[in-house]
Amino acid sequence: MNNICRPESWTKLNRTVLTVLVLLSPNVSAEHGEGKQPLAQFVGGIDATLQPIVIPSYKSVNIRIDGHLNEAIWNQTQGYDNMTVVQPDVLIRSAHPTMTHLFYTNDGLYVGIRASQPQDTLIARLSSRDKNINRDGTEFYLDTSGKGQYGFFFGVNLGGSLLDGTFLPERQFSNLWDGPWQGAAAKTEFGYSTEMFLPWSMMSMPDGFDDRKMAFAVSRRVAHLDESWQWPALPTSKPTFMSSLQPIQLNDVVPRPQLAFYPFSAMTYDRIEATNKYRIGADIFWRPSTNLQLSTTLNPDFGAVESDDVVVNLTSFETYFPEKRLFFLEGTEVFVTSPRSQSRISSTGTGARSLPNTFFLPPTTLVNTRRIGGPARTPSIPGNTTIPDVQLGQLTELEGAVKMTGQKGQLRYGLMAAFEEDSRFHGTVDESHPTLAAGTPIRVDQEGRDFGVFRIQYEASGKGRKALGLISTITSHVEDEAITHGMDWHYRSTDSKLIWDAQFLFSDVDEQHGSGGFVDLNYIPKQGSTHRFSFDYIDDRLDINDLGFILRNDVITYRYSYFKTNSKHPRFRLRGDGISVSHETNTRGRMVRSSLFYRNSLTFHNRSQLGSVLMFRPAQWDDRTSDENGEYKTKDGGVVEFSYGTDTSKVVSTAFAVSAMAEQLGDISYIGKAGITYKPSDRISFDLDVTYRRTDNWLIHLTGTTMGAYDAKHWSSSLAADLFLTAKQQIRFSLQWAGIQANADNLYQIPENDGALIQLTDGITVPTYDFTISRLTTQLRYRWEIAPLSDLFVVYTRGSNIPNRQDDSFSNLFRDAWTSPIIDTFVVKLRYRFSP
Repeated sequence: MNNICRPESWTKLNRTVLTVLVLLSPNVSAEHGEGKQPLAQFVGGIDATLQPIVIPSYKSVNIRIDGHLNEAIWNQTQGYDNMTVVQPDVLIRSAHPTMTHLFYTNDGLYVGIRASQPQDTLIARLSSRDKNINRDGTEFYLDTSGKGQYGFFFGVNLGGSLLDGTFLPERQFSNLWDGPWQGAAAKTEFGYSTEMFLPWSMMSMPDGFDDRKMAFAVSRRVAHLDESWQWPALPTSKPTFMSSLQPIQLNDVVPRPQLAFYPFSAMTYDRIEATNKYRIGADIFWRPSTNLQLSTTLNPDFGAVESDDVVVNLTSFETYFPEKRLFFLEGTEVFVTSPRSQSRISSTGTGARSLPNTFFLPPTTLVNTRRIGGPARTPSIPGNTTIPDVQLGQLTELEGAVKMTGQKGQLRYGLMAAFEEDSRFHGTVDESHPTLAAGTPIRVDQEGRDFGVFRIQYEASGKGRKALGLISTITSHVEDEAITHGMDWHYRSTDSKLIWDAQFLFSDVDEQHGSGGFVDLNYIPKQGSTHRFSFDYIDDRLDINDLGFILRNDVITYRYSYFKTNSKHPRFRLRGDGISVSHETNTRGRMVRSSLFYRNSLTFHNRSQLGSVLMFRPAQWDDRTSDENGEYKTKDGGVVEFSYGTDTSKVVSTAFAVSAMAEQLGDISYIGKAGITYKPSDRISFDLDVTYRRTDNWLIHLTGTTMGAYDAKHWSSSLAADLFLTAKQQIRFSLQWAGIQANADNLYQIPENDGALIQLTDGITVPTYDFTISRLTTQLRYRWEIAPLSDLFVVYTRGSNIPNRQDDSFSNLFRDAWTSPIIDTFVVKLRYRFSP
């Protein structure tokens, strides 16, 4: 009988018999293993066992990956129905059976999942790859190292949308990696089923032939219940994940060497310049063994087929953008030196259509590959020449790049080099030019940069985790050279209750030396309770931003946070509370960024969610807004915020947030956010987010020691519409706009000595210092995934940055941003993967 067709009584009998057989097995220890517990004490499904599950193997199979488990082999392999509810972390048996089947060939691992569920509760929604939305689907996590060192995850959502990525100890997940695997899902009479084929050749793993050890977990999202189920049961409120997966044993896995060739052809038509640009190149990935990969990109085209978010940043802190390019994403986990190396975003949960909040700071890393091929160094511009900002901000073309990543025993390593082409900027001369007439076009050249990265890490095997790593980078230019070094240490106790990561940083930029480091410590004494402590010391000369990223130097930080979740609250489905204390000074001892935070999140039984944030900020010093023109004392203040979101499993879901924030001079700014998602069918979705901010006495650096205080109105909006012709063909329209009207209220001077800002004016009646901003990016994109990692893109992109227009309305600013673009391009790009 097909497993999915069993009555509930048969399923309960199967669970009982399987539990008894496992408990009676002489190979299963009754003692606690690392992250594992006796089965008889587990209240949910069956937890991970110490004894590996032996996965059956076949020489060859004939399976069509279509989501239907109708081939006979699926009924010949054992099914495991061991799911437990992990979100909320109540750790009870799942409401419906989930049968997981595994077998492998020398080509790869096959995963089949039969998910029982009433048809009228199924929620299938198509999306772009790696997009995390509330819908039914399954995920499979595979530790290919077998030692809790690194792994991959793969997800198939009902409807066929895929997600994948990498993970490192213990919960460092990144969805940036994309692999050439196959996955599909299909509705069945009793729910739906999922099918995956995961080629060995795409995954890093230790060298070896016999008795290969790995570990896995499988999870399932049940959207209408707003629940996640998992085997083994490893909720986020527990200290372990990667070290506590279910071990498996595979014999005679000897993947053949793989050569993957990705030629591409791209055509870009610039409607403003009325010019065509053609480019042909290729990415080549060669894996001669399971523990080594060599890759190169020749004449790459990193032109945008997906726009970055529109960000209006008038602060002194840089905005971080994540990597999106295939070449730099492949094998990138080797260059991750700590959890801080990756960008993280926390949200208030999956049950509400909530806007994410940036609780986590931007990453601190020596390798930020967005620097490679980013905007060129600003050239030396003659005083009689003007070059538009859009020219100075253009991306640099690459001549090529190479990368090698691998492993030998307990040693992992990586090498990477990239070479930029020279950049050409087109400007005009003014009337002061000695020989040319005003307005005459002129070209200014800038030589490209070369980049290099070396990484090595030793990780001890056995219980717990101990690792030591070294990393060095170089950014070379004809005018100067930037070299950085880092040393990182990692430790996890046997029970995973104590985890710490530390890194020392060193820089040598134009013969100026800087240093610093940080320590992050997590202590999780019990489920639902987490303590986090961090310490940073960064001197005022550390400079890693030629290739890396750091928010600021010249800082000493002590930070403590405590988080607690309660899934057994009598009135709420889930309650979360957090408190965070941060004390931050510069190296001269002046407090620059200290605060006390309290956060609360309440999830109701109807799946809606209410969040609140309270923050107090004492009076402190600002040593960054002045652009190195001095420091000044600010007043104390804080933030109050409330947000509410509705159940995202519904056709229409909404979210609202209101907040009040004290500015540096003590005045209050008010912020309102609203968002709505409409999904009339599985193939169509609309998202709209709008933010309004009203600020009083908003401080902006003008020039020298002069600061301006502004009364301003900010509008930002984001609209996205998706239409899926099939699971592999998507039409997406996106529009992002940000507008500001700022009227100068007063001028202030930064004091020469200690103290607050000195007021220079008593109100400003002339519009000399007023300004407006209007920035827009819109994109219409067609994407056809012809085969795994083989795509056809047809993209139209339009962007604008309207110059300062005082006393203009937001409607006019938005209209002109739409009608007066500075970027207006049409791109057709074809990339196809060939692999023997």
